[in-house]
This record gives sequence, C-alpha cells and structure tokens, in this order.
Amino acid sequence: MSRDIRSIPLDLIKLDQENVRFGNDVAQNQREAIDLLMADPEDARKLLRLAQHIAENGFDPTELQLVAPDGTGSFIVLEGNRRLTAVKLLQKPDLCPVEKLFKGFMAAHEQLGFDLPQELQCSVVNSRAEGDMWIELKHTGQNNGVGRVGWDSDIRDERRARQTGVESIGRQVRNLVKDNPQVFSSKSITDVYQIPVTTLTRLFSSAPAQKTFQLRVENKELTPLLPLEFIAPSVEFALDMFVNEGYNVNDIRSDENRTRFVSHIPPELSPQRLFGGSIKPPTAAPIAAPINPLPPNSPVAGTSPGLPQLPTSPPAGDAGTSPVGAAPGSPAPPAKPEPQGKLGIRAKPLSRARKYLVPWTLDISNNRINAIYRDLRKTLVVDECPNAVAVTFRVFLEVSCDDFILRQTQRNNPVLRVDTQKPVRDGMGGDKLSMKIQSIAKHLESNGGLATPASKAIFKRATSFDSVGSVDHFNLFVHSSASAPVPSELKDIADEYRPLLEAIWN
Repeated sequence: MSRDIRSIPLDLIKLDQENVRFGNDVAQNQREAIDLLMADPEDARKLLRLAQHIAENGFDPTELQLVAPDGTGSFIVLEGNRRLTAVKLLQKPDLCPVEKLFKGFMAAHEQLGFDLPQELQCSVVNSRAEGDMWIELKHTGQNNGVGRVGWDSDIRDERRARQTGVESIGRQVRNLVKDNPQVFSSKSITDVYQIPVTTLTRLFSSAPAQKTFQLRVENKELTPLLPLEFIAPSVEFALDMFVNEGYNVNDIRSDENRTRFVSHIPPELSPQRLFGGSIKPPTAAPIAAPINPLPPNSPVAGTSPGLPQLPTSPPAGDAGTSPVGAAPGSPAPPAKPEPQGKLGIRAKPLSRARKYLVPWTLDISNNRINAIYRDLRKTLVVDECPNAVAVTFRVFLEVSCDDFILRQTQRNNPVLRVDTQKPVRDGMGGDKLSMKIQSIAKHLESNGGLATPASKAIFKRATSFDSVGSVDHFNLFVHSSASAPVPSELKDIADEYRPLLEAIWN
C-alpha cells in the first residue's frame, strides 16, 4: 500500500486540539493548544530546544507530519504536534505563552539560516482511527520488533566511535581484555562483553579506578602503567562483581560510589602490591665478610633505600642451603629463572564483595517467604542498609525453619528436638530459634540432606552464646539499640547458614 505524501500549506495544518498530551483537557482553539503544550515548564524548555535545533539544522528528513483532513479543507496533525508548534513559534515568537522563553524563541527566529517554508510535506491518512495504529507503534516501544527498536549502549558507542574515530574507554577496556588471552582468563573475556560499554567507561575513566587498576586515561586513550599480568587480577575481580555479584551502573554513578566499589577489591590483588612482590633482590658477587657485620635484625641490614623490604633469610629450599652431597656452607647452584606469564593469583571474588546478602538460588514455594528472599537477593544492598538486611535475614531464617518443620510434620517425618526427642514446635509460641536450627540440622544430617561437617558447624554457630552469627547475636539486631550489624560480618554469617537454607529449600 503506497503512502499519500502531500505538500500542504502551513496555514492549513492545525494542531490537534484533542492531543493526548493534554490529558483530559481539550483546547478550544489553536492558541490554547499551544498554551497546553507549554503548560509544563520542562515541556516548554524542550520545545525551545527543538525550535533552536530546527533553526540551526532544518527539518528532520526522516520525519513527516501525520495528518488527517478535518472536513473543512484543513488538516489536523495526528503525529508531530510539537514540531508544528516549534515551527509556528519560530515563525511568530510572540505566540509564546511563557514570557521568560520569549527571548529564546526570538533569538532562534533571528538566527534562522533559511526561510521557513510556506508548505510542509505531510503523510495523509483518511481519519484519526486510521492513524492510531501508527502513532501507537511509534510511542509505545519495540512491540516485539514491530515498533521502533532503540539502540542499546553498545550500538550508541559504536556509532560515536565511527563518527569521531576515537574509541570509548569502555571499548578500549574490552579490547585490552580480549586481545590479551595469555593474561586474562576466558571467563573474563566473556564477562567483559556482558557489561554495558557505557558502564565500563564510567568506571575505568574515573580517578579512583585509574589509581586502583593502574590504568591511566590520557588524551582519551587507556594506558597500562604496569605489565598487564599485574593488572589483570584486579580487573577480573571487578568484572566478576558486575556479572555475578549484582553490581550495575547505579553503584558507580558518583566518585564516592566508585571509591566504595573499588574498595571491595582485595588488597592482595592490587597491581602495585603484586608488582612490588615480584621484584627480586639483585644477585651480587661474593665479597669478603665485613670486619664488623651488622646484626641480622638491624633495620638497615639487607635493605636498600626506595626498594621493597625483602626477607633477610631465604625460604626453605631456596639459595643459601647446601646441595645434597656438598660440603656445608658451599654455595647452592644458581636458581632457575622464573617463567614469565600469568601470575598464580587469579581474581576469585571474595564472598564479602557481593552486593546482596543471598546471591544463591533457592526454590521457595511459600509466596511470602519467597518475597522476603527476593528482598535479600535483589533489593536490599548490604553495605547501604545493614540494619534492614540483618533484621530481614533473621526473619528469613526463622520462617524458613518454621516452614520446613511444618512440611516434615505433614509428611509424618517430624523434626525432633535434640534434647528431648519430642517434635519441635514451630511458629509463635514455639521453640526458640536456636533449638529449631539445631534440630533441623540433625534431622537433615540423619536423612542425608546435610553433610556432617556442615551440620556440626551450623549446630555450633547457632548455639554459641553472644558470638557472631549466633541466635543471640541475631536477637541483638532486633532488640538492642546499641548493637549495629557490620556488613562484612553479615555476609560471612549468611555464607555459614547457606548449607542449611539450601537443604531446607532445594
């Protein structure tokens, strides 16, 4: 079906007085239609920017007004009312109902680099109903590919790279990882492409990240300050935080956020520390012993200004021990040079670096308990709201125990107290949480649902008086105004109870 494209005199093209942008209002005339379009201050400013863009660049060749005849010889704009309003205000700035924006429209009018056309090309449909389908497709998203499919961050980044000839920092990070498989693991090469390129740019172009990763950004180029084998572990750790620990762009929006993000990277993965630890003392030729040698524990013995302090006594098996069959005190053969390549340290994330308390998958059938679990897994950020996380986890642990006790009772396999061998009472007025945990751990162990070491560890943890992770410790979070939970401890506690929760639900 061919389109009906016509050049229509500007004076015959009318704003839609029933525009959905007006809400429940209906404009009584064209002047009021302009007033309603500019009633919101932000909408008014956007219209001014649109008018300025038209004045500088002309009309968008990819867009036509969609119009329908009104029965009087004129045409009503069904799609493109903002553009038509911008044109009318460029033509007659005194139509602007917002006094403080009048000067802006007047300036745009005076800066016009071309004469405004007397006619506009429009796509004509027979009725409002005929145009509704196309308007909805344009304004209601992708619609499974039928509507407008927007560009994601990667496509926008590719577009900018083609236009400017300069790759973004995020794209350079991807290339750095991808082009060095001898240094970065295959997992990291996969991970770096799962993170939006704009997120990578936001992190790695920041001052905290440049300092942490020893990757300098200068003249829009990413430059490693140390050999990549020392940089890779910390970069891989950061990539894993995004892919597997729930972090996203919202966690690195400000420098304060980014400083907190990189603080999760373990110090032992610091590029500077790894590089410093790789420096070997120079091999010196044998010299005669000094007349007054310094004692071994002297602060200046075996040290050089500006160099890392190294052990004064060699480790077992190192140079300084006599080879088998050699006379005592004879020099050892020279050590073989260490092979270059990947460091032994890999970026295995610590559980404390995760964003949420419970990142593991649990198959929870109870809707209310499942909602609590989802809060702990996807909503409550441990480092930002440790009090809410602590109380919620304590609730989650108890309701999980109660649900398990109820299910086992219904299956004629009741959970028995570890002291009296009587059924454990669940719910309000039931046994204490510590007794529930102990009894469930033993019940699961005896039925093969929980390994003996895990059962013993949980049993001991739950019953320890006033120690981290004990039920008494949990109760302080609820009842004490002085005991504040520590985020890192909460993550450790959740890890310790993980085998029990997985056995209960999975």
